[in-house]
Amino acid sequence: MNKLILDTSVCIDLYRGGLLETVLKLPYALILPDVIIAELIEPPGESLLPLGFRKESLAGDDIQDIIELRNRYPKPSTNDLFALFLARRNSCPIITGDAALRDAARQEGISVNGLLWLLDDLIKHGILTARQAAVALERVLEEGSWLPRKEYEIRLKKWHDESR
Repeated sequence: MNKLILDTSVCIDLYRGGLLETVLKLPYALILPDVIIAELIEPPGESLLPLGFRKESLAGDDIQDIIELRNRYPKPSTNDLFALFLARRNSCPIITGDAALRDAARQEGISVNGLLWLLDDLIKHGILTARQAAVALERVLEEGSWLPRKEYEIRLKKWHDESR
């Protein structure tokens, strides 16, 4: 099974869109760094594990790698650098809405996607209809998510048109 590393911002957006259980139907292992699970309040991070999200921890000797990442990339949070490290260690994409983390991941040669990609994939796999994706995205936007305006407007128009 392919793996995806999720960061805090995507977990919050999935929660706001009512998609936490739905996204687990995708053919991926969805992995969260233990530090992100610890920092999540809404939703509570520990509540994600019984749903099927997986937790990965770093070993003590991995901390030197985090310090090196911090020296190269001062803008992402330390917890985001843990996600970056796990994506690199697992040779898998990272799913984030954070611009600084996206930039760092690209510089590390790691594939980067976001919430809109997940919504597209849920539709592609027949897990959500276009209408359901539009409703979920609208909920996320109402809560103040910082998604790329042009991209979400294109999708909302397309998904609403497909729903008619």
